[in-house]
Amino acid sequence: MVQNHTFSCLTQISIYGKNIRMKTRHTRQHQKFTFYIPLLCLISVLTVFYCGCQGETFNLNVGSTNFEIVEKSGELTENEIWDGRVYITDTVTVPEGITLTIRAGTIVGFEPMDTPSSLIVKGELYAEGSPDRMIVFGSLGKQQAQEQEQTAETTASPFGTNLPLRNRQGGSRGAVANTVKAEPPRAGDWAGIQIETTSPNSRLTYTRIQHANVGIRIRTDAVQIERCLFGENRTGIICENTNPTISSSEFNRNGIGSKFQGSAAPDVEYSEFTANQYGVVCEDDSRPRIQYNILRANYENAIVCYSTASPEIVSNNITNNVGWAIYDGGRLRDNFIQGNKQVGGNITELGVGTQGEQFYGVEEVFEPRNSPVAEAGVPRENF
Repeated sequence: MVQNHTFSCLTQISIYGKNIRMKTRHTRQHQKFTFYIPLLCLISVLTVFYCGCQGETFNLNVGSTNFEIVEKSGELTENEIWDGRVYITDTVTVPEGITLTIRAGTIVGFEPMDTPSSLIVKGELYAEGSPDRMIVFGSLGKQQAQEQEQTAETTASPFGTNLPLRNRQGGSRGAVANTVKAEPPRAGDWAGIQIETTSPNSRLTYTRIQHANVGIRIRTDAVQIERCLFGENRTGIICENTNPTISSSEFNRNGIGSKFQGSAAPDVEYSEFTANQYGVVCEDDSRPRIQYNILRANYENAIVCYSTASPEIVSNNITNNVGWAIYDGGRLRDNFIQGNKQVGGNITELGVGTQGEQFYGVEEVFEPRNSPVAEAGVPRENF
């Protein structure tokens, strides 16, 4: 039932996007009317993703009284505040000297295109939600096909999945109607948020980012990511030669939870990496500090290192990953490592060499734990 409802809503949102492009000759009054109906579907589909994917961990409050959908593309020319429902039809750029503020409860939907759109931040971005009114960035789904068929009556509702949209002015046999099918949102539908080196300050809290190629690409130290959820992206976060703070966040069902490149040395703390392909990937000469996290049930390695990457891995619970707990690098201290590499769910790694049953090719190991770190993971107060 959830899947059918999702397809229905995605179909209507796709129709909405097409109407924006093709019906510009209509009056403003008619445009406002056509915005209203697809909004309900947009709210419904993103609510389905919240409830279906995360259970009670996140609560999306869709009780906003702002029912207008605002269309955005191109470069901002002044400070802006986004509130309610925002429809992105092409890349949006926040230039230097400009601030974009996104209020709690706002839903930002990206239209999938051959060249995925993005939000590029050269100025400042403040996306600060609240526990019960998170901000959402995600895909609207992609129109799959459009066919024409002959219809005999005019009684069908335009809200059904893959049902023809008929002329509601009166019955007319033989009228031509469109049948629209929509693909569900998927990873890579939009490019993601890109915070450039020129950004003097940006902050994201209580924000959900999904369906992106890279949820957030960070190219400056002046970024704070706190209490955010990254789900169904190809990569949740990439840090390039930067040292931001990433805390109290969840990375769930991404290709890679977080990736650190160049000389990146961010603090990654009190977060959870679950059911990703890879939890954390460290490349080049990156040296992140990974502490008080839970890395659990990822389909490959929980933490993997390439080249001369050397993360500090301190006081984490690393459990039940299909691959290695840590692979080919890193300095370990005070970690609880259990049930990785399919050695057995209750087998705890207590080795102190550079290679054990559950880790491979690390630099050093100190003080392995035989019980979980109580403080590790996302603090649950108000989240």
